[in-house]
Amino acid sequence: MKLSCLRCGESASVTCVQGDACLVRRLQALGVRPGKDVSVIRRAAFNGPLHLRVGSTEFFLRSREAESITVQHAV
Repeated sequence: MKLSCLRCGESASVTCVQGDACLVRRLQALGVRPGKDVSVIRRAAFNGPLHLRVGSTEFFLRSREAESITVQHAV
């Protein structure tokens, strides 16, 4: 499933990060890499940015960029 499909308060584990090299490097610098847990804190209206947490880092990510991140719910 794509990160952009998660609802507020949901968490999942990152399985894959795709996209152009610049985006992948930026996401890695924020801690978004396979095996890491990501939580959706808030979602902006009208397909706006997502407020995310990875570890102790909080940041905003455009919905279109969240489409490049594949996640899996913890079982």
